[in-house]
Order: sequence, then C-alpha cells, then structure tokens
Amino acid sequence: PKERKVLYVCEGMEVKGKWLKGCGYKGEADYTKGEGKLSWKGEFAARWKALDIRFEAYGKDIADSVRVNDRICQEILGFPPPMHARYEMFLDKSGRKISKSIGNVFTPQVWLRYGSPQSLLLLTLKRFVGTRTLDVTDIPQYMMEFDELEDIYFGRKKIADEMERAKLTGLYKYCWHLKPPEKPSIHVPYNLLVYLAKIAPEGKEKEFIIEKLRTYRYLGKDEEPTEDLLKRIEYALNWAKDYAKEIKETTIQLSEKEKRAVNELIEFLKTEESAEKIQNAIFQIARKNEIKPSDFFKILYTILLGTPKGPRLGPYIAAMGRENVMQALRKAIRK
Repeated sequence: PKERKVLYVCEGMEVKGKWLKGCGYKGEADYTKGEGKLSWKGEFAARWKALDIRFEAYGKDIADSVRVNDRICQEILGFPPPMHARYEMFLDKSGRKISKSIGNVFTPQVWLRYGSPQSLLLLTLKRFVGTRTLDVTDIPQYMMEFDELEDIYFGRKKIADEMERAKLTGLYKYCWHLKPPEKPSIHVPYNLLVYLAKIAPEGKEKEFIIEKLRTYRYLGKDEEPTEDLLKRIEYALNWAKDYAKEIKETTIQLSEKEKRAVNELIEFLKTEESAEKIQNAIFQIARKNEIKPSDFFKILYTILLGTPKGPRLGPYIAAMGRENVMQALRKAIRK
C-alpha cells in the first residue's frame, strides 16, 4: 500500500470445470497510473466511492450486479451506495435489444452528430418506465420537443395544470444539469433547417441558410446567428448529408372540410409560383372552406414542418419548390 503497487502472478484459472495453467509470469502494477483494471463485478462500487457518486441509473439486465456493488459499498468500502433508478431496455425499430454482441449499438456520438446534448438528456430523463424503441430518425422529434419544453420553462407556452408545469420545468432544468440559460434560444424547426440544407448551394450552405432565416424573420436583417443556432445548422447539415430522405412525417388527422381546403391549395400550386399570391391564396382558401385562417396555417405548418408554427408560408413554399410541397400535402390528405 505504501508504494501504491499491486503484485500479481499469472497462475491460471478455472474455466468450465477445467484448470487452465498460466504462464507463471510475476509482475507489479502501479494502481495510481491506471496500470490494471478491477474485475467488472466490483468496479461500480469503486467508481461510486472514488467519484462520490450519489445517483446511478441502471438497466434491468444488470440488476444483480448493482445489488452486489451496493453491498460492497456498505460492507467493504464504508460508503453509502447511490440512489438508483431502474430503466427498461432500449430496442431498435425491429424490436431487438440494442446490444454490443448483436452489433446494433447506438452511441451518444451518433446522436450528437445530429442533435444537441440537451435533446439526448431529454431522451434519457423523460421516462424510465417501460421498454423503449430508439432510432436515429427520432432525433429531429426530440430536438423539437426540447424547444417546446423551453417554451414552457420561459412561460411562452402556458400549462394550466400546475403539477404538470412543475414536472416539465424540472425536466428542462435537469436537461441543463440544473444550470438553465437565462433566456431561450432561437427556435427554428429542425425540419425547416434540413430542407434548407438540402437545397443550399454546395460550399455556401451556412451562408444560404442564415440568409433564408433572415428572410423568414427568425433573424433580424443584420442580426448575426447565435452559437446555439450555428450548432443547429450544423446538426441539420449533417442530417441532410446522411439521412436526407428519413425525416419522420408528422401524422395529422384532417376533417373532410380540411382535406378539401388542402386539395384546393394543391390545385392552386400547380399553376402559381408567386410567393405573395400563394400567401394570399391560403387565406382565401381557408375562408372559402369556413376554416379560421390561423387554424389552416397551423395545419399546413404541421404537415410541412412538423410544428404548428413557422416562417411566412408563401415564401417558404416558393423556396422549397412547389412539387415538394404538393407531394407532402397529397400524402397528408391520403392518410
């Protein structure tokens, strides 16, 4: 102990009832330099004490190991084991357990290529009960869900139930490690950024997207993008490069009256390219079908962007291309 070294001998070990003789090598390792590794069954307890861990969630498949490490903490190390929360397994979209041995591992590094650290924490903290499916195509939804959570925290979205509001604001704080920002970020729908990334000229993608965001009034005329917004643009560019066709479509239930209105807009878009005329037509079609224009805009935003609000629709439809927009609208009225 004084020299902080462990002496060892390669004597051999028993495997499935048979003794396998070791090579007989004798050596020493300095444990302060990371020369060696604890056996996995006691490593949790050592880490908990060394790092003063007070909370540790675990998957139900290692419940026995956690119980053993709790006893090691209490009976050997003299350290109170951390408080635990047990979560169920994560499954891939085919229903198989996510596992190294299967080879379908989904690492945090993959998530962080397309989404923020806060969206990843939202995934892990929002629910512990029940088996959950997980796929890279979930990331845009979690990014938009976190924006909604931020709106609730800063009072931009009202929640009538006080208990529910407290729960959601608490979840937001934990996603920021209890150090939330003083003001909300600029919320640009993830789908919008991806669509802009897909049509941006090569080599000038960021400049193109930033200019479009000024056009759509997410940024002021001379306003520079924040660091957070630049990161969002980077996530969207990565997504557009790797998963351009895999944005999940938002399912929306339309009444017959709403379907007629959407169909009329499709017919209008077949012959009209002007952004201003498209904008005016949306108002006219809504009133003609006895739909509040604000409700019709929400329907269109949800179909095209996955959120109930967004940029001025006329210029957005013109920029995205009428064919792309008509295709999305047709899918919505067929459901």
